[in-house]
Amino acid sequence: MSYRFVKITTFYRDYLSYFYSKNKEVSSLSYDEQYKKIMYDSFGWADFFQTNLSQLGVDAYEIIYNATSLQKAWANEHSIDLEGKELLIEQLKAIRPDIVFFQDSNNFNGAWIDFLRTKVPSIKQIIGWCCNPFTPDQLTLYKNFDYMITCSQLFANQFKEYGLKAYILPHAFEKSILKKINIEGSEPQADFLFIGSLIASDDFHNLRTKIIENLLDSGINLELYSKILIDDPLLLFLKQSSFLLSKILIKSGFQKYLMNSKTLRKVALLNELPRNPKYSAKLKAIVKEPIYGLEMFSQISNSKMTLNIHGGVAGDFAANMRLFEVTGVGSCLITDWKKNLNELFEIDNEVVAFRTIDECIEKVNWLLENPTEREKIARAGHQRVLRDHNFAIRAQKLDEIILAEMYHKNLQLT
Repeated sequence: MSYRFVKITTFYRDYLSYFYSKNKEVSSLSYDEQYKKIMYDSFGWADFFQTNLSQLGVDAYEIIYNATSLQKAWANEHSIDLEGKELLIEQLKAIRPDIVFFQDSNNFNGAWIDFLRTKVPSIKQIIGWCCNPFTPDQLTLYKNFDYMITCSQLFANQFKEYGLKAYILPHAFEKSILKKINIEGSEPQADFLFIGSLIASDDFHNLRTKIIENLLDSGINLELYSKILIDDPLLLFLKQSSFLLSKILIKSGFQKYLMNSKTLRKVALLNELPRNPKYSAKLKAIVKEPIYGLEMFSQISNSKMTLNIHGGVAGDFAANMRLFEVTGVGSCLITDWKKNLNELFEIDNEVVAFRTIDECIEKVNWLLENPTEREKIARAGHQRVLRDHNFAIRAQKLDEIILAEMYHKNLQLT
């Protein structure tokens, strides 16, 4: 059954700065030309749901809400002098979607979702996505969605306990990336790689930082791409003050005022006071600037092994994107053990898992000394992700969820 679908997301600001600085000519292009360029770079989910849903007969669209140059191009081409959420509403009015899927449910939630329904009456379902840290207070703002979709059983359980309908849709790998980075016949040059964030918080990456520093201390040759950011005392004070203010507003029942401040919205998601991280001299000496999109995929494919460590909020469940990105481009995945990992990959045959820092060090050294076994695991993981964890399969699942919800509510689609 055909319907009109729009997914709305916000990309990492660091990625947008990275992309436009590397492609300075893009900002002067038309909306369609900019859109094609940025989606080709394959950051995050890019347009993978749009592409794969279209192949199922869905009239699918994608909007990158915070890509300023891209959004300005659309506004100029439609003679509209608006920006932000007002511009987004005009875009949705033009598309007239049946289904709207907000990948960023931190910036779009609460009463604004109901307001959107009144402004764009074609909408029959509004879906929220969340697979990142959230506070109990944040859950209140998710109740305005028809239902939530998440990548983890842990989050689905928490949503359901709070009375929210939730579906699980794991992350995936997009097969078309392989043609863009051309990995056929190439031999990995790097031994071991980590690409990702190192945010100081138990909900985020304190354990990740600890494991990486122990790997470095053991003498393992690890290439590290991450953003090392230490706030000056004044900025840290402002972040801590904003965190405390956000908690006061929530406790006093004034959550709506959080929506008027990007800083307050961001810190409101934290469960602990912001603080500066502490990095070893050895880590700071080797870390390189973050890389994204196709450059990231190329670098992973050029590494014999790639490290993945979930953020603290993941709990006992394997769920993050790196599981599928690493195996997708054929690097041997070394990841922290989770109780559901074997449901996604066969441990020690398709991926390698560790429970302790010492076990991680031991397995990395063994794999470096046994290239035949390492390559066998990498090939098996690659085959598994292409077979069972690709975006075509995830799009099919999303389509089934949408149609089941429409049938349940006896709603007619376009």
